[in-house]
This record gives sequence, structure tokens and C-alpha cells, in this order.
Amino acid sequence: MSTLISVNVDEELNLRGYLAINSTVNGSCHGGLRMAPDLSPESIAQAARVMTLKYGFVGLPVGGAKAGIVADPEITIDRKRELLTTFGQAIKPFLETRSYIPSNDLGITDEDIRFMLASIGLKNQPGSLTHQMSGFYTGITVCTAAMAAARYIGLDLNQASVAIEGFGNVGTSAARMFWERGIRVVAISTIHGAIYNEGGLDIGELLRLSQRVGNQVVNEYAGGEKIDKGQLAELDVDILCPCAHFYSIHSGNVSRVAARIISPGANVPFTPEAGSILFQRGILTIPDFAANCGGVLGASMKRTGLKESFIRNFLEEKIGKQVAGLIGAAEKENVAPQVYGERVAEERFHRAKASAEGKSIKAKAFHFALELYRNGFLPHQLVTPFAAGYFEKKLK
Repeated sequence: MSTLISVNVDEELNLRGYLAINSTVNGSCHGGLRMAPDLSPESIAQAARVMTLKYGFVGLPVGGAKAGIVADPEITIDRKRELLTTFGQAIKPFLETRSYIPSNDLGITDEDIRFMLASIGLKNQPGSLTHQMSGFYTGITVCTAAMAAARYIGLDLNQASVAIEGFGNVGTSAARMFWERGIRVVAISTIHGAIYNEGGLDIGELLRLSQRVGNQVVNEYAGGEKIDKGQLAELDVDILCPCAHFYSIHSGNVSRVAARIISPGANVPFTPEAGSILFQRGILTIPDFAANCGGVLGASMKRTGLKESFIRNFLEEKIGKQVAGLIGAAEKENVAPQVYGERVAEERFHRAKASAEGKSIKAKAFHFALELYRNGFLPHQLVTPFAAGYFEKKLK
């Protein structure tokens, strides 16, 4: 059960926001702060639980949280900063005690986090910023998980088609990885609409356009048919990757979802009811915390100084095996992968938490050293020689 803090400010400022803390390790938790117009207390609380499961799935001793400001992320910079300052002030007790450590998320950048903290008189907190490649690493595991699922059901990836909802940091990374492996991406979407080409989109061109025009890429690209963004989830494709909002699959469209595999880059991409229906319909849905765990894992690995090639190979190999094993075990028990995966992730989280909060001298010494590193007092050069073994042990 998540502890939910609701922030409501006077009508003049018209601010609504939420902070949900699902779990803590040594009194602290981490999770993104996002800005979107369709946030709800329930979705934020669910996303906080996903963060706990995500950290647990990869064996990291970190508590899970999520925060959100209800607003259009494309508002003026002055208005955005006004909301960030007011929201930061409202949750300041959690920020200054480091009970909650925020990071960037949908609609919120590292710069926004820095501004929010500075505007309420706090220095930037070590560990409060997601590594700039977090979205890239998330896209790697979204693709890796989809490929593992495809191999499990015998889907020929050379003939497979993929639709990706959302073309931000995660969606572009996933699209690039599918494209580089010769897997046909036929549709993408942004907040401004969607484009579709049954023969495959030119992802290289889309990536170049996206760098220049951002979310308007769907209007600038000439090699696809413009469709309503709501249609993307219902396209007749083999693999669907929701990489944008909460609840993009719901009771209103779940019966029309035609994909054989769903590999989410977004947290909580479908409602609980829709998740049950997807399982009943035989659609293989990879748990969000498994498919998109690359962000928290890859960023953690990057901060230790591990080589980029090692991180990418590690994510592809280890997460691919984890997802395949999860699907197989769930099938044997005749339960949804989400159900089985939650059980595994919770068990791993509690083991990691117990170890981090252990009272033995060894446990205390390890946690002390870990906190020194996270807070920037230990250089990564002292950590790198031990990092590979540490992460290998977490995902045995």
C-alpha cells in the first residue's frame, strides 16, 4: 500500500499534485517526478509500487516512489517553474530529509529538478538526478524483453511488426534497437498524433527529425499515413510497446488490442481490469517493471564507471534471460506473467531491503560505503573494480 500525499493549492495557482511513497530502504525512496494533464492519485500510487517492483526485480536496495504535477508539460517555462516551486515547497519536508529523492520523468527534465530544489532553498541532492542515458537504457530492455518473448512463442522476428506509443527518450531508444536488428517498426506516436506504414517506417530519418522538431515529428515525416494516436494500440501488429502514459490500454480499447506481445516502456500502461482481459485473450504481456527496468539498472551501472559496451551487453543478456524465465515459470503455474513477476520482484526487494538494513557489522559497513558513494563522497574509480561482480550477483 502506497502512502499518498495530495497537494492542492489555492484556485489562483490551480495546482494539483501527488507524491506516493510505496516503500523505503533505510528511510529513503527514489522515483520520478512527472508532469502530465491526466494524472490521478490511483495512477501515481500504482506507479510508486511499480518502482518498488522494478528495484526489487533487479535486486537493488532502493525504495520506490513516484510524484506528479497535473499540468500540460508544454506550458510556458514561467508557468512550469511556478508550479515546480509550489509543488517543491509543499513536499519540502520529504525533500530536505531525503525521505524522497526525485528524478526526471515524463515532462520533467534534470534541469527542472535542479530548479525546483534550488527554488525552495535546497542544494541539488546527490542521487536526485537520473543519468542522462536512463531513457536509452530503458529502451534497450523494452526491446530485449520483446525479443525474448517473441523467441519464447516462436515468433519470427524477421517478419515481425512493432508499434511504439510515445517517441521520447524511451520510445526512440526502443525504436532504434528494433531497427538496428532489422525488426520492422510500422507505427509511432507522440502527443500530436501517430503515423503508420505497413512496410516499415524509416527510423533513421525519424530519429533525425525528432532531434530537430521533437513531438512534431509525426507531422513532419512524409513516409507514413497520419492516424489518430488512439488507434496505435489497436493496430494489427505483433509487438506493441506502450512507452508514454499511464492506462493507455483500458476497458474502452482492450478488446481491440491486436498485438501478440506487449512490452511496456511506460509504468502502469494498462488498468488492472485491462491486464486481466489481456491475459484471458492470450496476449503475452510482459510486466512493466521487467520490460522497463533498464533505466534504473543501466543508470546505476553507468554511475559506477562500467564501460558502455559492458552495460549494454549485460542488459541484453541478463534481462533477456530473466524475462524468458519469468514467462516460462508463469506459464507452468497458469498465471499471468504480471502475477508471477510481482511475486518474484517482491521477494527480491524484501531480501535486498533486509540486507541493506541488517544490523551486522558487515551489513552496516556495506550500507555506509554505498551511501558515501551515492552521495558523491567516494569516486567511481574506487567502486568500478567491484561493480561488475555486484550487479552480476543481483541477477543470478
